[in-house]
Amino acid sequence: MTRAAVLACALALVACGKSRQKRAGDAAPVEVVTQPVLGDAGAGSGAATSDEIEPNDGDDVATLLPLGSTLRGRIDPETDADHYRLDVAAPGALGVELAAVEGMDLTLEVLDAGGTSLARSDRGGAKTREGVPNLGVTPGRYTVVVRAKKLPVKPAPAPKKPKKGAPPARPGAGSGSGSAAPASVNVPVYEITAKVGPWATGAEREPDDDRGTANDLIVGDIATGFLGWTGDADVYKLSIEALSAKNYVDLEVSSVDGVALVLEVADAAGKVLMTRKGLRGAPLVVRGFVPLVPSGAPPFHYVTIKGAGSNHEAPYQLRVSEKLPGPDAEAEPDDTPEHAMPVPPDRTVVHGTWTPGDVDCYALPVEQAARTTEITIAPPGDMDLSADVILDGKSIAKGERPGKGAEEKLVAAVPAGATAILCIRGTDKSAEGAYDLTLADGAAAP
Repeated sequence: MTRAAVLACALALVACGKSRQKRAGDAAPVEVVTQPVLGDAGAGSGAATSDEIEPNDGDDVATLLPLGSTLRGRIDPETDADHYRLDVAAPGALGVELAAVEGMDLTLEVLDAGGTSLARSDRGGAKTREGVPNLGVTPGRYTVVVRAKKLPVKPAPAPKKPKKGAPPARPGAGSGSGSAAPASVNVPVYEITAKVGPWATGAEREPDDDRGTANDLIVGDIATGFLGWTGDADVYKLSIEALSAKNYVDLEVSSVDGVALVLEVADAAGKVLMTRKGLRGAPLVVRGFVPLVPSGAPPFHYVTIKGAGSNHEAPYQLRVSEKLPGPDAEAEPDDTPEHAMPVPPDRTVVHGTWTPGDVDCYALPVEQAARTTEITIAPPGDMDLSADVILDGKSIAKGERPGKGAEEKLVAAVPAGATAILCIRGTDKSAEGAYDLTLADGAAAP
């Protein structure tokens, strides 16, 4: 071979050596590649994809997850925990997305630099996406941990009895030599993505799970938020300073798929005024809420939204609107006998509004003589209501005619000087609507 040929072969070998990629186990540091911030936290957006670097089962050996990129990982063995390091350079909203995998129930947790848990997503079940949509972060280091929930172990089938005359089975027969457990095969691969973006206009800012971190809100505003992880609660500080003394507000929370919403309203001191629970996957509405501000108290209320379940993919909208009550209108909160709406002695009709999850309680007028009170409740055609009259914690009259649009009639004997409470409820299948409550005095009670 000539000298020129030898030199050409040598140069070719050098070029091939430079193009070889490092294996996952190489000790060289991971190269950080700047990626554009994703429009969402999901995979499949065209971002670069690479693999986790094991071991990464602790904060000190966490795999770097560049913002805007996607990493692939495996939970193997089942007790494995994969740690990923996030280096945040600017404040904003952190979104983390963990793709669903077959046959494994994963959880996702975000920790701060000191190891304190900030958010944990555990929606439950295999093949379920987990995520954190809008966690407020500041410059610094954060850690994301992926784990698998231990699946229930199915009991081993009882050994079959040998047939008559057959020799007993040898220990370990049919399971290979030795007693070692078989190596894991077909371990599912998950994908994890993270991004940090600016806060959108009208969006809640996490953390906001208590009065000290509540988002400011005024009547007429529309806020957008997420019940993004297990136990997430969003608190809004609602200013009612500009609200007319004669007006009330409607509070409307749009539905979130898979979540049963809970809405709670408290006064400026944190005393809970009402709690409303909705159905899973249904909106939650409070009509005719009358804010009450004691003399000298700050003019605001706290509105808290939480729920059973979480969904980091579907936001809700909270709308607060001012309304002028009509004549003889019901006034919320009146969801419990303790907060029953007093019915004036000169009023014989109340125009009430029922929404799913609502209970309307009315304190009937107090009379100096014993009496019977005849009560009629006329609902619209798509509403099935029931009612009972409570005296000293016991029911003294009930109205439970089945069927939508069925009119309820009750007759209650009320002693002299006693306060009777009428509570009206609806079925889960009833739609929102208005009803008429009519009161009439019957014959004098003995």
